[in-house]
Order: sequence, then structure tokens, then C-alpha cells
Amino acid sequence: MQDLTDRTHSLFTSTITGDVGGEPTILGQNLTTVATTQSFARIVGSLWLGQSLKSDKTEKIIDQSLRLLVDHGPYVSGAVNTIISARAGKDLVSSLVSGLLTIGPRFGGAVNGAAKIWFESVSKKLDPATVVEDFALRKEYIQGIGHKKYRIDAPDPRVPILLKLIGDMPHPHLDFALSIEKLTTAKKPNLILNVDGALAAILLDLLIQEEKLAHDEINTLIEAEFFNAIFVLSRSVGFIAHYLDQKRLGESLFRLPDDQVLTR
Repeated sequence: MQDLTDRTHSLFTSTITGDVGGEPTILGQNLTTVATTQSFARIVGSLWLGQSLKSDKTEKIIDQSLRLLVDHGPYVSGAVNTIISARAGKDLVSSLVSGLLTIGPRFGGAVNGAAKIWFESVSKKLDPATVVEDFALRKEYIQGIGHKKYRIDAPDPRVPILLKLIGDMPHPHLDFALSIEKLTTAKKPNLILNVDGALAAILLDLLIQEEKLAHDEINTLIEAEFFNAIFVLSRSVGFIAHYLDQKRLGESLFRLPDDQVLTR
């Protein structure tokens, strides 16, 4: 009989990748097999969920999201930080990280915050008007709602592209988010359902309807900030592009013009 006291405890546990006979594996399959037979979006979704995607629709929406979010111009927080760092002579990784560190409740990171609001509200069967009023009383923004550039009469063109991919799948979380938008845009035209809020709702409906995840599994994903992951991965491509663009242009150190700063 084996003496279990002689067993050495593992330093790490991984349920997603490994090595069999010198061949790297992903979810029990050879990496080379997966890499030559599956799309990048399917590999991403499977690795993040820790299980192979069940639905082609999930794969398609992840793929479209990664492409839609890749960049949104040199004006946004993350791109500005990346550009300034590149012009200060910083390396690729440092410049990329400086951009990524701006992702949060007001820029990109609202996907996870919106998912939490939509999921809890639908689970508790809350009335959209009650949710809007509750946030108003607390003087808090509803993550996933509002945009500085877009408004109800000039909507974000990325949102309808994602909505068209849903098809006949039930989408209670998206329905709830759209109900919130009706109430908020009645107050102010720029309080639209933005791409973060739309993506959060669509992902929730996909994970439940298509990937068959349970309530507790969704909670775990929200706690782990799974819903921000697509934005982080996609926008990293754009930040790297801005870094390389500045290096290619040979731009000098950036300094704000005096007339752009109010001093007292």
C-alpha cells in the first residue's frame, strides 16, 4: 500500500493547459491541433471558461466583439497614456501597461460592472424604474449606460452590430438593459446603452442560454471580472498599435501647452 505521507503537494493547479509527452495541451487537446482547427475567438472563449465552447453563436459574438473593440481613436484614456509613454521613450510593455491601467469603471472596465447590475436585477426580478431611481438617489452612474460622444439620435454604431448577432436566442438581460436605456435617455439623450452595457447583457444571455452555465458559475465569473476580459484583450492590440505608430513617427517628448492647463 502506498504511503500517502510521502506525496509532495503541487505548487500550482491548472485545469486548462498542461504538457503530455512534451506536447503542450489546451483543455486536454494538443495545442497544435487546437491552433490549426479552431478560431482564435473559440480558443479564447474556451480557455476563459475552462471548457470548450458549446455554441457557434458564442464564438461568433466573441470574435465580433474582439474586432469591434480593437481601438476607438487616439483620444481615449488608454490610447493617450500609451502615446505619452511611448513619446517619453518607454518600452513596449511599459507603454502598453500604462494604457491598460486606465481601464476601469469609466473606461472599458464598465463591462463587468454592467454585467453585475443586469444579472442581479434580472435574478431578483427588479423593476427597471426602481433600479434607475435607486442609482439616482445614490447619485451613482449606472455602468454600461452613457457616452461622451454618442447619444440617442447619434448612437454608437458598434451596438447594433452586436445586437444583430443574437438571432432568436432568448435575451432577458439585454431586454432589461434596453428597458433601462428607455428610462435614462428620457432624462438625458446621451444616457444610452453603450457598447460596454450591451456586451455585458449579450454575454450574460449567451453564457446562460448557449453555454448552459449555472447561476453560481455566472457569479464566479462576475467576481473574477471575466466580462472585462474581452475589452482588455482587444484594446491591447490598439494600444500596441499606438505605441508602434509613435515610434515609427519618431515623435518627441509630449508636454501639455500652457494654455491647456488652468493654474491657480
